[in-house]
Amino acid sequence: MWKLICGICLTLCVTTMADDTPPKSTVSVHSCGRLRHGVVAIGGETTGTTITFNRIIWELQLNDADAREFAKRHHKKTVMVTGSLRKISGIEAKDRWIIDVKMLSEHDATKDKEGAQLSIQGTLQAEDPRHGDSSSMTVVVGDHVWPIDLTSDSKLQFQADSLVGQPVLLTGSLEQVTKTESAAGPVIVRAKTLKRIAVAPVQGQSD
Repeated sequence: MWKLICGICLTLCVTTMADDTPPKSTVSVHSCGRLRHGVVAIGGETTGTTITFNRIIWELQLNDADAREFAKRHHKKTVMVTGSLRKISGIEAKDRWIIDVKMLSEHDATKDKEGAQLSIQGTLQAEDPRHGDSSSMTVVVGDHVWPIDLTSDSKLQFQADSLVGQPVLLTGSLEQVTKTESAAGPVIVRAKTLKRIAVAPVQGQSD
């Protein structure tokens, strides 16, 4: 009987912990850019395939023979890429950004614009304002901080102020700040939508 009671308590504890687990942080991407296949790098730190847009270069992880054949046929051509984005640390290159490709396709020149659309699931954070300026907002995904720009929509800014410290889903376009004609600055995400991700409440408690 005692063993049965202990087993039930353990099950309830595990269930409660699972229910209170925050959503997983992820970055999904839909990008239009110039594909290169057969790329080599010092130390072999490359997947061998990249996409370039707005002076940003990401590697592509191709997971099947059809994708590799497509990349071979479309070397140095503009394509559309959909997948999940991740960052790894390299030896020669400090940070390597890799898209685990879900779909590769030809682009439509009449409607597809060079760039990347992101869907980011992470934690919204705000830096302390200085000199009377508004707080600087970011979304934290793992060990990476994505700066976001909310200035184009006052309602979105107001909404963000109420979501600081909470798990959110943000969508927007990736843009790179230009320092000079020859040097690019950091990337920012110009937000289009922002919403809170619901976390399942602990059993026995109301949300």
